[in-house]
Amino acid sequence: MTGGFAAEPPITPERTFALVVGVESYAIGSPMDLSGPARDAVRFADWLTGTAGVPKSNVRLLVSPLARNRVEVDAEPASQRNVEDALFTDLPRCDGDLLWIYWAGHGFLDRRHDLLLPYADAGAGLVAHLNLTSALRLWKSDEIGGGRFRRVVTVVDTCRIDVQRLKRRFPQVNYPAGAPTRRLQFTLHAARPGEAAKNTTEKGQFTDTLLKRLEGRTLEQATLGLHEIALNVQTDFTVMKRNGTAWQQPQFEIATGWDGSSLYGDSWATDGTTAEPVGGLALDQVAWTELGQLISENAELPRDTYAAYRWAFEVTGCVPPVERTLPAAHLTGIIQDLEDRQGGRRAVPLALPFVKFLASRSAPSPWVVAAHNWVERTRERLGADPVPHPPSRAAEPPSLHVRLTAEDHDSYWLHLWSYQGAFESVGDHPEPMALDEVRTALGEHLLAHSASSPGRIEIHIPYELLEEPFETWEVPLGRGDRTAKLGCRYEVVLRCPEERGGLAEEPWLTKWQWYEANGGLHPDAVHEVADTDVSDSLADELQLEEPPVCVLAEVTGERLMETLGAVLDGGIPIAVWRRPSTTPGTPIRTALDADPPHPLDVESLPSRLRRAQVRRHPLALLWDNPGRVPVRRSLSS
Repeated sequence: MTGGFAAEPPITPERTFALVVGVESYAIGSPMDLSGPARDAVRFADWLTGTAGVPKSNVRLLVSPLARNRVEVDAEPASQRNVEDALFTDLPRCDGDLLWIYWAGHGFLDRRHDLLLPYADAGAGLVAHLNLTSALRLWKSDEIGGGRFRRVVTVVDTCRIDVQRLKRRFPQVNYPAGAPTRRLQFTLHAARPGEAAKNTTEKGQFTDTLLKRLEGRTLEQATLGLHEIALNVQTDFTVMKRNGTAWQQPQFEIATGWDGSSLYGDSWATDGTTAEPVGGLALDQVAWTELGQLISENAELPRDTYAAYRWAFEVTGCVPPVERTLPAAHLTGIIQDLEDRQGGRRAVPLALPFVKFLASRSAPSPWVVAAHNWVERTRERLGADPVPHPPSRAAEPPSLHVRLTAEDHDSYWLHLWSYQGAFESVGDHPEPMALDEVRTALGEHLLAHSASSPGRIEIHIPYELLEEPFETWEVPLGRGDRTAKLGCRYEVVLRCPEERGGLAEEPWLTKWQWYEANGGLHPDAVHEVADTDVSDSLADELQLEEPPVCVLAEVTGERLMETLGAVLDGGIPIAVWRRPSTTPGTPIRTALDADPPHPLDVESLPSRLRRAQVRRHPLALLWDNPGRVPVRRSLSS
């Protein structure tokens, strides 16, 4: 540790400097416009130069207001050049003891939870921004030399939501930091990670609340009393959340307090002695006791668990966590995580919509009745808001199941079933057929039943037929001799349930159950396999954990069947690979419109494959849902 300080000098306005920024208008476009931050910045600067007595020459005020919000002050725009000149060149040369940084505008968290603040001149390409987290690390280090600025106070009136929500690319920005010093830093945020900050009547609710608490205090009183002020602001927001006028919860972070004691601002004290958890209503002991009787610790996660988890945030006005993952492997742990989350607009514990969603998506049973009753009893006892009815599961498209069972090397028994909630046999052909005859029979069936055409065709085949390009089979359109490719008119998926016996059956069932519980956007759901990954141990590696559930086989033709064999033996239910083509193969993710940063939702693969087929990207999809297998019948029956 370097840069130790002698006895602390008194806090004086003359040796206090500030950077105050408010951004309303962004070059990236009007959807980013935000009314209020420029006014808030001017109001904060007015407190500094008014009540606090800081000389105006010590305050760097940068604002970019909307045209309708013109501010009558002497200020430069909040551009990248002006901000970085002030923060990294001008202010470090000033001879001061205390630095205040204030920023109002948009704020986003990256994967490392660094806070990124877009500049006013951030364009539509890479979004130019200040990495505030990195900037504060620099200001904590000996990059700021000469024993200057013993204290740094940062006030941030921005959202702290996932950067991916902007659907723009942020370049990686980090500032070089030296060795850490004893410089003290106090950072007060308008919202917790994942929360949006609220504007009311075109002013920031957080800045407005903070300025009321700063009113009448001298600079020294305000600076040394920041801990108490922050606690009071948190309490103010708790009261506003209870009466429905606020949804975020301010958070302050201090590595050490002004007196050297360790502090972290995740709780407040209502009377100076008793700490309470920050946020809305929480489950009481009665609810937890009843929940223990309702939920078994060893039970598998039910279908749609992640969808229920995410909906609990959305319906209560919270911003879901950045990563699309469940926080625990069992329901009790997930509910405990929901209890620990903060920031709901509704006065309702997040556990209530979570349990209600799961019950609504389950088949009728005594458990469903008990779960709904628990939600209502708990809600009424806690005085919580009503929980809306969860959305229904998207309807499964009607499908035609085509099973080919090998008679010999060149002929197959053909059986047809329709599925829409239940299987119904719609065609058993009495004699084995060659593949050309199968194609003809399938085309005739689709034409004869065009009034009730399926949305999806699921073709159940033995392993060796995975090389057959069913997607490009020509089927009649019904107008003259015109035909169309099967994969351009229907979602075509291949099935190999007959190949899933023995040791491959358990991982197949386990992986599909994991997929239904965790959803198709989980970061571990998809695994890419290249030629260099194909080996005798590939199947063992694929079956080792519950994910992945989907393999993108970016392999050459010589390794394809070996790869698909490992997919089946490893229990992988879903796989995508390229069909042979006369043109260079497009990368699978590109063909699926899923190049980073765009996510690949496994659930969307059947429809994505159809679009890719229409665009002349020949892909094949294995989609082996163990819950959608027609009853096996005797070949002679």
